[in-house]
Amino acid sequence: MPQLKESFGQLLQGLMTLTFPQHCYHCQSSLPMYAEVLCRKCEASLPKTGFENQLDNIVFQSFWGRVPIHFATSAFHFRQGETLQKLVHLLKYRNHPEVGLYLGRITGRIIAKSNLLSGIDLVIPVPLHYRRYRKRGYNQCDIIAQGLAETLNVEVISDLLFRSSYNVSQTTKKHYERWQNVEGIFHVVEGQRIQNKRILLIDDIITTGATLEACCTALNETSGVEINVVTVGYTN
Repeated sequence: MPQLKESFGQLLQGLMTLTFPQHCYHCQSSLPMYAEVLCRKCEASLPKTGFENQLDNIVFQSFWGRVPIHFATSAFHFRQGETLQKLVHLLKYRNHPEVGLYLGRITGRIIAKSNLLSGIDLVIPVPLHYRRYRKRGYNQCDIIAQGLAETLNVEVISDLLFRSSYNVSQTTKKHYERWQNVEGIFHVVEGQRIQNKRILLIDDIITTGATLEACCTALNETSGVEINVVTVGYTN
């Protein structure tokens, strides 16, 4: 019976694909069955950083002397006008949460090969203030974290970090202004849940790292926690 249900599900999905064909979100070519968001060519063109196995990579270096963490990396380079920017824009501003799951999954596949990120216990997304959450309808980092955790087969805790202030966008701010904008606005709820745990802190894109630094400062108040930072994109 389970095999029959699975076969029926595959048939139904195939018929849906024929009736309502899916297209690559970048080049608009038709996607084959079971493909999601990007065609193989466009996915292969995403510029991987290769940082996941480099202990001295530039993302990790950006935290040195600022906040103690175990490791940090980004899966892809984030550049204006390229595919990844388009996907993140769709996720954050055009109500496409499926893009977040996709980005989480492909990031998870990269992270799974890293010798520096083995044995992860929990995945923690950077939180969104409830006013922005209410406007957007979801936290894009939470959705990315779900896709990544699904790939790594670990648990996501979305209610551990709490954002207490609604601050203005970081986009046009310089590094010190960005830090001032987020200083002290993150708090940990029931920190014992991450005590003596290896965690992945997840964000979509890292620029100066001020938001992630503020999150790590709050997380480090819990004893024994090992913080690792992973983002989908890194801005050069």
